[in-house]
Amino acid sequence: MSVASTSAVREGLQAYADRKIFRNFKEEKGKDGKTKFTFLYLGDKTVTLEYTEKDHTLVIRNMLPRVSASMFADLEAFLEDLFDAALPAYRRIERSSAEVHFVKKGANVSLVFQVKRNRYRYGMDKIIDLISWIHIYLQREHQEYLWRVMGEPED
Repeated sequence: MSVASTSAVREGLQAYADRKIFRNFKEEKGKDGKTKFTFLYLGDKTVTLEYTEKDHTLVIRNMLPRVSASMFADLEAFLEDLFDAALPAYRRIERSSAEVHFVKKGANVSLVFQVKRNRYRYGMDKIIDLISWIHIYLQREHQEYLWRVMGEPED
């Protein structure tokens, strides 16, 4: 199953690269059944997505640097809201298909996304959506963070 799951992750990400949603898609085999995928998304931001076959987990390590405790709490609340059954299906994350949470180590925040029930295509779609949703949330709620920490222009 692990080869099939890695292929499903690769194919899901490749579909986004083929549609030019992100650029410079690369894959690197790692140790212990891990595979790293890198690509440019949301302008020229490099995203490194690490897939671990053993536990069907996708991790974007240090997705957000220099995050304060209060901003981390806001992010956790935002993420929890995305599981709300009242949201339309295209705007929510199904607990039966994925488990998603943030991990804060020091001041850096990583996104952890575990695919359930072999729903890899769903996982690829949702993690790409989630990167965009987080960015939109930051633009709305933490715009100064994007300017000062992430280097986005103030226009």
